[in-house]
Amino acid sequence: MGEGTLLIRADANVSVGTGHVMRCLALAQAWQDSGGDAVFAVAEIPSAIEQRLAGEGFSIVRMPEPAGGAEDADATVRAAHECGAVWVVIDGDRFDVGFLQGVKAGRSRVLLFDDFGERESFPADLILNPNSNAIEEPYRKGGSVTPLLLGESYVMLRREFASWRGERILPEKASKVLVTLGGSDPDNLTPKIAEALGHLAGYEITVIAGPGYPYLRQLEQAGPPNVRVVFNAKNMRELMEQADLAVIAAGGTLWELLYMQCVTLSYARNPVQSKIVQELAEKGAVHNMGATIDFDGSALATTVNELGRSKKMRRQMTNLGRQVVDGKGASRVLQALKENGAGAVEMLPVSAAERGEFLQMAEQHFRDLNLDFVPKADWTESYFEGIQSNPDYFLRWIMADGQRAGFILFGFEKHRFLPRTTGNIFEVYVRPSHRRRGLARRCAQMAIDELEKRGPSKIQLEVVQGNPGATALWLSMGFRKVSERYILARAKK
Repeated sequence: MGEGTLLIRADANVSVGTGHVMRCLALAQAWQDSGGDAVFAVAEIPSAIEQRLAGEGFSIVRMPEPAGGAEDADATVRAAHECGAVWVVIDGDRFDVGFLQGVKAGRSRVLLFDDFGERESFPADLILNPNSNAIEEPYRKGGSVTPLLLGESYVMLRREFASWRGERILPEKASKVLVTLGGSDPDNLTPKIAEALGHLAGYEITVIAGPGYPYLRQLEQAGPPNVRVVFNAKNMRELMEQADLAVIAAGGTLWELLYMQCVTLSYARNPVQSKIVQELAEKGAVHNMGATIDFDGSALATTVNELGRSKKMRRQMTNLGRQVVDGKGASRVLQALKENGAGAVEMLPVSAAERGEFLQMAEQHFRDLNLDFVPKADWTESYFEGIQSNPDYFLRWIMADGQRAGFILFGFEKHRFLPRTTGNIFEVYVRPSHRRRGLARRCAQMAIDELEKRGPSKIQLEVVQGNPGATALWLSMGFRKVSERYILARAKK
């Protein structure tokens, strides 16, 4: 499935953290496992993470600073062409609309990781927001129809976590606490948490200092006696397995802990993280500790003690965690990359020699719309010919994975009374075996693009009553209902 190369544009430093690169690593690993390759294009990256990427067989190319500028976009396009990338993966808030447009101008297919939905537009071929509060509306600005991968089902786990098949055994009383605040902990909350928990009787505290954490020496010197500090841990899965409780600041670590059924107390660094943690807390999957800027050491110590004493509460949280993250997100993303990849879907003209196959498919289409449909002689004799003989009508096969997955009919008609031309989408049909893959949406958009080149006064279509799926599709693509069509019903003689 993962044929070809991914070019991944992401950075890591103290201010942006390491989460963008690390979740891209999960995608790169999955792509590599399926037979592909990945190249990381970075402007900034801690040496420890760079070494890890290289150790896993991924090439690294340097991008110019400042990151996210026009020069960076040009360099990204060049890197994509040099490695023959089939997809450019972009992850980071520093990459604005102008950057995305610059990469798209280089004719690269773009997968955009996005957590906020706050860009003015989203020039990409596929958008991935794996957060629990992700919704479609922000991504439909300006009539965008880019396919979306939204929600926790698209959370990707790195190999060491995705391969975990264990079952957590809960002690009567918790005693081991893991503290991990990401790769850099930009708020430097780690020493405050260590101090708050370091004097709790009966607890062993393991504090992880990520590869981008700049205050390691001070943390090691100031830590209470029951606090163990580990720098750039290579055995995170093992540490999570051993922990009874974990204290974190959302991010990718949140999903890893939920999958591994570890009781999680999470802070949030920004409003988006706050919403995610709150929603998960309402489900009972995590305990919401509030914003990092509102840190209260006494409240943290009290919460750890309460959860540590209650095996029942911990059991409820561990069971709910696995329901949130099932570990199959990477395979879903790979499938989406395949389905939306260059050449995966195209439209080809229906030839005269293919008349019989088209009529057979068209008959099934009309029968899906009306169970009582039976083709009459004039339909069989003239429907295809009527389409083919009109130079303003365009009949195309929808091709997916080298197969005829359906058809689309669109074209132009003159206004009845005015010197205007109207663009029309007459029919769209996708075989049942190829549905729910976004084929109708993508081919409809290609048809719209082709119609707009001739400057019609408007583009319109009709939807058969009782077809809510089609109605939802067209509304999501920017169409609006303007009329209702009625046909005189006569009793059969």
